[in-house]
Amino acid sequence: MDERTNSLGLFNFAEAYRLSAIALQLEKIAHGHAHTPVRTLYHHAIELYLKALLRQKYSVTVLTKRFRHDIRRMTKEAEKLGLTPMDEDREVFNVLAETNAFIEARYIITGPKTFVTFEALNRTCDSLREGVGRILRKNGVMIRL
Repeated sequence: MDERTNSLGLFNFAEAYRLSAIALQLEKIAHGHAHTPVRTLYHHAIELYLKALLRQKYSVTVLTKRFRHDIRRMTKEAEKLGLTPMDEDREVFNVLAETNAFIEARYIITGPKTFVTFEALNRTCDSLREGVGRILRKNGVMIRL
């Protein structure tokens, strides 16, 4: 499994989630919890971009067990591997980490919530796409940007 789940595959999977979030967002569905699937897609794209970079150093087992959905841990390690997030991206990472947004976007959890805007999520995805993509290309992974 480790050989088949590589940085290129994770990066391309992140791209699929990012593009799906954009497409669903453009549908402008206005009833129920229509925003929730869009958020889930963006959140998962962010996680997958980071894991695409981390996969350069760690096995799939380590990614799954050590990093799980811990955005702070993933970001800290990604920075050690050369990622330099913008301040706006750090704000998004902080809100995602502090609010447990990865879980709350997938399950019904009642009570007040703090959400990151779609625009900020999209910008962070674009930033990660460029930053992670650049590092992976430098490391010989054939990413199309």
